[in-house]
Amino acid sequence: MSLLSELDPDVVYPATASVPDSGLHALARFAAYGALRNHFAGRDGCFVGQDRNIYYRFGDPRVVVAPDVFVCFGVDPEPLETVASYRVWEAGAPPSFVLEIASKKTFPADLEVKPAKYLDMGVEEYWRFDPTGGEFLNPVLQAECRKGDSWTPIAVELDDAGRLSGHSVILGLSLHVEANLIRFCDRGTGEWLMDPDDTRNALDAAEGRARAAEAELAALRERHRGNSSD
Repeated sequence: MSLLSELDPDVVYPATASVPDSGLHALARFAAYGALRNHFAGRDGCFVGQDRNIYYRFGDPRVVVAPDVFVCFGVDPEPLETVASYRVWEAGAPPSFVLEIASKKTFPADLEVKPAKYLDMGVEEYWRFDPTGGEFLNPVLQAECRKGDSWTPIAVELDDAGRLSGHSVILGLSLHVEANLIRFCDRGTGEWLMDPDDTRNALDAAEGRARAAEAELAALRERHRGNSSD
């Protein structure tokens, strides 16, 4: 091992290699990551990551997995924002929640390889979602929680709106399939988490209301000036 490798763990445990995804895969990951990142922003000891190599066996960089979306508790999020990879022994805790978005290249490993890895790593809940509507997974939403040294299924059923859904005890959120996306709902408040598109639409709507209010105020002022000059 070179001196550089000895000094720089990012060399020994490198970043995730880019893997081309389908548009559906990228969109579903972007929406889920954005919603969870926004929801947990500012939460002490919480880090939300996406598509990042996670190494969980010190000294063996071959033992690695890169979840699409993951949530960790009991860690300092600030340094984790900028490191190339997530090293469990440095972060202080493994992910508690993992979500894999199925794609043609990855779904066999999601089903056959990653469950054992995530169990070995210490993950508490492992969720899988197929944004194609069933090309890779049936049902399209699947989940397990840790029970001792094995996985036990998490109930996935239809909600009142007919959407496939399940509850994450770890996150305190319910997951609902809506078209090719996963939507999250806070079971405590009943509020739906906003994904990046929701946030942008809300900002656009707020800006539109502000412009309308300014235009109305300007019109009132103009009418007032006109009445004053009579």
